[in-house]
Amino acid sequence: MKKISLGACVALCAVTAAVTVSLTYMYAMDTFNERVADVNQRQAMYSKLSEIDQTIRQNFVGEIDETALTDGICTGYLAGLGDADAKYLTAEQYKAYVAGTSGSAVGTGISTVKDTDGNMEVTEVAPGSPAEAAGMKKGDVIISIDDKEVVRITYAAAVSLLEGEEGSVVNFKVLRPAEKDGEQSQVVTISVTRAEYSQNSVQSSVICGNVGYIRISRFRENTPDQFREAMKELENQKVCGLVLDLRSNSGGDMEAAASVMDMLLPAGTVVASRDSAGKETVEFTSAAGETALPVSVVMDQNTYGAAELVAANVRDYKKGLLVGQQTAGHGRKSQVVPLSDGSAVFFPIAEYLTLNGQVFDGAGIAPDITKVLSDEQSALFLSGSLKEEEDAQILSAVTALARQGAQVEKLPGGEEATAGEKDASDASQAESKAEEEKSQSSKAESSAPSEE
Repeated sequence: MKKISLGACVALCAVTAAVTVSLTYMYAMDTFNERVADVNQRQAMYSKLSEIDQTIRQNFVGEIDETALTDGICTGYLAGLGDADAKYLTAEQYKAYVAGTSGSAVGTGISTVKDTDGNMEVTEVAPGSPAEAAGMKKGDVIISIDDKEVVRITYAAAVSLLEGEEGSVVNFKVLRPAEKDGEQSQVVTISVTRAEYSQNSVQSSVICGNVGYIRISRFRENTPDQFREAMKELENQKVCGLVLDLRSNSGGDMEAAASVMDMLLPAGTVVASRDSAGKETVEFTSAAGETALPVSVVMDQNTYGAAELVAANVRDYKKGLLVGQQTAGHGRKSQVVPLSDGSAVFFPIAEYLTLNGQVFDGAGIAPDITKVLSDEQSALFLSGSLKEEEDAQILSAVTALARQGAQVEKLPGGEEATAGEKDASDASQAESKAEEEKSQSSKAESSAPSEE
């Protein structure tokens, strides 16, 4: 070891300090310049907007609706991001958005599709809704609303008239199809008083003798309770498997989807996301206690968001097969920020990941078994008139359950699973069971220290 003089030590410290100060100064200047540039750009934006506003107010011959003007400016800002998922919601739109996710809404309680004549065919009347109380039925065709013909005001405008303030009355002129052969269709007038009603997003039944069928149209806050009740009822009827129909599911609340997955899947991650910085976050996990039933998920090109992740997890956890068509590929996590005047901004902040870490946004989830409805079947499906026994995708899903070992009473077309298929299915299930038990054991060991 060599000694150095006190003067050399002081000089070395001074040089080190000088270098540190210089680097800090350079970094600070770069940061300052970036911020100044950003501030200058924003100032230029505000100045331009002010210039436009001043010019319009001085020369515009019409009247200015200040609320509409503000909403238009905010809409333009979000549109300027160039992202279809970035939206501005007016106070009224945000209120409707919240109602749509909560499971309750104020309005009439009917769902419709545009028929070939441009009128509104009623595809669903919510149980307990004002429309049901007034006598509206599935299959009714709405031809006018408050004396406004649907074909004249356009279907989109007519849909907006269905909802409204609680206590307000809306009058429908309805063409009701004949219920029996030999009868004539008739035009009836139905008055509905808008009120709050519960939105039902889960429908269930038993098909093919002993197969449980559940359709989820959207994930709302009350969907898990409805799904739990449906599962309980089907299990009490001793069904051999479950067909989960997620076609035309518009996504919705991811937390609700996670709760549904908790009832279907083994313990593990069910929802994870990755932000723009590459940080991955596990948002929801499932506990032990999966259903013992084999599952077939039916999906199509209109299966969105949360529903896509449900389908992916059913496959990745080796819980069942996916039947139908490639999904929409809409797998981004969005944040909704309410503003002071009741409006809100809606924009994406991360991408959801499948169990194996893959991004499905823009790509979708591919089926294990591809099955496409005919044009005639598609039209019936959209109108809510396609029966399960005539639905090619549902029947393929039932056959897929048989391939997984389910003892289906009435196989589609009188088919019977071959002994080889059953043996292969039994072996596959046994292997999957062993892998899941090993995975659960490993997860339990790794998570034990953090349990409190």
